[in-house]
Amino acid sequence: MSSRTRILLLFDNNGNEYVSRIQEGASRFGRSSGFPVQAENLHASRRTAAQALESEAVAGVVLTPPLSDDRHVLSLLEERGLPYVRIAPLLDRDRGCTVVMDEYDAARAITDLLLQKGHRRIGFVRGPDYHLVSMRRYNGYANALGGKGLRIDPTLIVKGDFSRQSGREVAGTLFASKPTAIFASNDEMAVGIIEAANSAGVSIPGDISLAGFDDNAIARTVRPRLTSVRQPLEEMGEAACQLVVERIRLAARGNVHKQVPFEIVERESVIEFATA
Repeated sequence: MSSRTRILLLFDNNGNEYVSRIQEGASRFGRSSGFPVQAENLHASRRTAAQALESEAVAGVVLTPPLSDDRHVLSLLEERGLPYVRIAPLLDRDRGCTVVMDEYDAARAITDLLLQKGHRRIGFVRGPDYHLVSMRRYNGYANALGGKGLRIDPTLIVKGDFSRQSGREVAGTLFASKPTAIFASNDEMAVGIIEAANSAGVSIPGDISLAGFDDNAIARTVRPRLTSVRQPLEEMGEAACQLVVERIRLAARGNVHKQVPFEIVERESVIEFATA
């Protein structure tokens, strides 16, 4: 009997709820299929992917961003003959099985919502460059503005690292540029902006509307509740785990590419822009 009995779910991400939601879906399928999921966040453990893959118990691997696009990690898996599934990759999309949501369309759709509400000076908080998805979300934002004939104002673009603290740190720079709305490219940074606004006496949404991305639990509990893109992370984790189990059991099966839908969830943090 093979000693390879576990699925390794690999993260290198400081977004704790992003990690936990994917893990929840993956673990649910893993338990039901007889392949328990072992998760490791390299960001927290400070180990390398090669070290994480040393265990003889690993039968297959689910990769999350930015590891989904790490060609070194992909080569390690292929050299070891380990089945793997990539969540939200942007490079080499035909390499292995994938589970994706259209990040570009989602970012464009939530920017379009802000435009429909009458906003034209829309700030944007980017994620870190090593997450390639940061560029996809920025491109969605930029193209939504371009679709209305609006130019990108560089003073309205700031960079965070997907953490709440980075949202707090960049908020002042954005407030000084007088946006009527801000799109933060994840919910953690959006909540940091709310915290900074409370400290600075800026009303959200009275002075500035605010939208996030992911629709984590915090989007529903923060005040004001946050308009956000709902990314079905649990479903993505479950689908990825199912695909890797199929690869383990049916070694000759070809690559499968699954796309899951997003949803724009409107809450109190976005209101119509009232012109004077």
